[in-house]
Amino acid sequence: MKIYAKNVEKALMGKEKHRVLLFGKKTYHAPLTIKLDSCEVEQIPFPDDRGRLRSLSEYTLVIIDYSVFIEGERVYQKDQEIFEKMMFEALEYGTCFCILHYDEMVPKDAGYSYGHGGMNENDYDKYKHLQIGFRWLFEIRPLRVDSPIIHTEIKRNEFKKFMDRWGASKNCFKPYGDGSFSDIISEFGDFAVSFAVDFRRGKLIYVPCQRDFSRPDNLSECFTVLTDCLITYLSKIRMELPEWATIPIFGEEERLFQEKSHLKDKLTECEGKLDIFYSAKQLLFQSEYGLEDALPKFLKEQCGINIKREETYKEDFWILNLKGELVAICEVKSYVKGFKKSGLFNLYSHRESYNLEENFPAVLFVNAHLNAASWEQKDKPIDKQDYEEAADKHILIARIEDLLFAWQAIREGVLGSDQLLNILVKEVGWIKFKIDKSWEILK
Repeated sequence: MKIYAKNVEKALMGKEKHRVLLFGKKTYHAPLTIKLDSCEVEQIPFPDDRGRLRSLSEYTLVIIDYSVFIEGERVYQKDQEIFEKMMFEALEYGTCFCILHYDEMVPKDAGYSYGHGGMNENDYDKYKHLQIGFRWLFEIRPLRVDSPIIHTEIKRNEFKKFMDRWGASKNCFKPYGDGSFSDIISEFGDFAVSFAVDFRRGKLIYVPCQRDFSRPDNLSECFTVLTDCLITYLSKIRMELPEWATIPIFGEEERLFQEKSHLKDKLTECEGKLDIFYSAKQLLFQSEYGLEDALPKFLKEQCGINIKREETYKEDFWILNLKGELVAICEVKSYVKGFKKSGLFNLYSHRESYNLEENFPAVLFVNAHLNAASWEQKDKPIDKQDYEEAADKHILIARIEDLLFAWQAIREGVLGSDQLLNILVKEVGWIKFKIDKSWEILK
């Protein structure tokens, strides 16, 4: 738990409003409208109005751009040095600094040299002078990728609303030497994209921010949400215990700690058991090419049906009996909207191409209504004229929904894999399975 200076502590306790500073035209471009009941937001469009800048320790939060002292080809080196000294003082009082990054240049790799975490020494010195954000990365290396990282794993949900809309950057970060993150806010694989580092009583919080300066209203909303997220985060961590203090020391605490641990284990076990249902339901949203691979695997592993893939027609697969004989030709079709008869004609043609009898078992697996907005829209029946046409051509239609209900029946012992095999190779028309584990043949 941090000990802050009195002005910061009062703001975090809700006794006073938070004083927030947006600093630099590069940070926010033009005057913004930010209305938060808990905050008084001041905007200084450096390099304009630089004379208005007072002590940074008066603020709970200061938001700046990673390279705020660069304007075109010009670098405000002396201003950056003065600001850095003010930052050091403010951090002693508990002020927190949010440093926004998006497409920052980073030192190149040093090759065989391992100094500065493998960063080129000349580049390291260069960017220390150019970028205020880089100056405060103590043994943390910034990296740059070609395309913005738009999806990260969020570790602190206080930032989710902001990250979902504006949290993108071409930069990510990794510690080296004795460097470390005090808190990872969001990460991309082994790299942090948003993180916090404790310094004295304050914090340095690095946040990805994709800003559209051509839309003032959107930019005002961006900084309103960001400020709210940051204040919520700072207020929450104010009361969080350090890691060593989370170890139980009281008898009742120990009992509850063990109970919590047990519930976590049960939750993990439950989530593992649910995974099989999530995986099964993913079939409902697979388009044709993905379904061609996923469906045969599901039939074999989850329904106990022997399968053979045929290379001649990659969209086909075969059902085998217990002797390993080919007993049904199958095809997979998916439709954004409703069922189409073309699938029947394709399967009929494929059966002919193998010189099979007209009544050789054929199964058309259908995934229709891929754009459905609800289960009711997805679980729509096959039209009468379509399943009658299927029966006439000695073809059985099975929707993915029907297959999932059959799988449910197998799991609960109501239906055997041999019974499902028998249905697939002997019936024609439409096999309509229901959620109550019953089924009927319509033809």
